[in-house]
Amino acid sequence: MAQSLEDEVNIPKHYRTHESGIEAIEITRYLIGDLSNAWKYGMRYEDKNTPKKDIKKLCWYLNDFHNHFIDDNNECTANVEVPGNVKDLMLKVIETEPVEQVKNVFKQIYMLVCAGGILFPPVWDKTIEDLKVYAETLN
Repeated sequence: MAQSLEDEVNIPKHYRTHESGIEAIEITRYLIGDLSNAWKYGMRYEDKNTPKKDIKKLCWYLNDFHNHFIDDNNECTANVEVPGNVKDLMLKVIETEPVEQVKNVFKQIYMLVCAGGILFPPVWDKTIEDLKVYAETLN
């Protein structure tokens, strides 16, 4: 049965396709811009039939975040705190994510949030590089 226009706007079916059953906005509304967009692309990259483009966009947001919000001490200059219940949702997404490269992105964002904005560049950079390699396997 087709969704009504109202349902397509307010509760589109493709917004709950992630294995966790969580809608991206339940987490992204608490993350700052680039991290929010990266998380959303990670959860929904297979939903628009442009997975390669969407994974590349996810990488772009991660790099943009690093370039604009991480200082020379590898600390975030923006507030990345999220409520505990949102961290629980993030963990559920991480636990259920089947693609290791995407799971690692979620882990990096989660660790950044839990560490109060401290970034670990070698791991962050490897995560993005692995994700770029994965993107090349997609259509």
